[in-house]
Amino acid sequence: MLIHPLTLALSAADLAAVVLLALAAWHAAAVAAGWRPGAADAAQLRLERRAEASAVLARWGAALVLLAGLMLVLAVAGALPAVVPGAMCGTGVVQATGGAAGKALALRLLALLLLALWRAGDRLDHTAARSPLAQDTARLLLLAAPVAAVAALATGRALASLDVHTPVDCCAAVFDTAVSTREATTTWGLSDAALLWLAGAGAVLLAAAAVGARRGRRAAAVAGALLALVWTPLAATALVRVLAAYHYGVLHHHCPWCLLLARHRLVGYPLFGSLLVVLLEAVAAALVLHWGRREGVPSGAAAALAPAGAGRLLLALLVFALLCAAPPLWWRWTHGVWLTG
Repeated sequence: MLIHPLTLALSAADLAAVVLLALAAWHAAAVAAGWRPGAADAAQLRLERRAEASAVLARWGAALVLLAGLMLVLAVAGALPAVVPGAMCGTGVVQATGGAAGKALALRLLALLLLALWRAGDRLDHTAARSPLAQDTARLLLLAAPVAAVAALATGRALASLDVHTPVDCCAAVFDTAVSTREATTTWGLSDAALLWLAGAGAVLLAAAAVGARRGRRAAAVAGALLALVWTPLAATALVRVLAAYHYGVLHHHCPWCLLLARHRLVGYPLFGSLLVVLLEAVAAALVLHWGRREGVPSGAAAALAPAGAGRLLLALLVFALLCAAPPLWWRWTHGVWLTG
């Protein structure tokens, strides 16, 4: 494995996260197997202590998973291209790992999604004296912890497989391969204009669903979660395929990693970060309102927690929309035309 301060810090964070989540899962397994909300004997009191210990350990573990994920993106996008021959951005680094870095990032996204669901359920559970959701959140944690461990293992393998001796193709050679203007301006059979319209309409519908979730409407929250699962990859595709041109100043350069470079003002971090927030908050709000109807959960607890998450979702949508709309409008203002294919 390449010895670099950032990769060492990443590996340390991953190791600590895996240990913390493993300990949390060990306590959670006991809770999932033997929790009895109405009991007051010594065994139940021990389980309550273990449930609290599991929650504390899992919170720190989840924070480290998120931190390690950010460090992985920083390493791939900013630090490692300098040591990979031919790499100009993260695309070359992903090539140098044989695609393993991309798989590690995908697993981390899944782990973060599961941990976000666990955290939402855990917060709701702590509003009730008898913790009626303790077993459900324990089972979620038992699912999330192994996924986080696999993501950490995949990251270690990706870093270990990094080839710093064989030249790779630059991102221009990888992405700028369209043989015609039609091919370069078509995605999934959709034109650039149609892709933008779909992404814009989806954002409006998602905002409407978030407003409904803020008002405690379970159906709106569920619809928002399902829509977010479809809209976030669609919006990311529209960003990379169409709107990134206004950041790059050139057409048909469909590289997502270049948006994370300093010469493009690191705009990719708030753009992709806001999409991540939208996805995590949408599914969390749906889970909170769904579990809020469980027996034993205080009346109004879910309605009190859901608005905060929906508010963060709306803020993330606004950030994404502003960062997507401002460059095209500025280009139109300064050049008098739209930068389109």
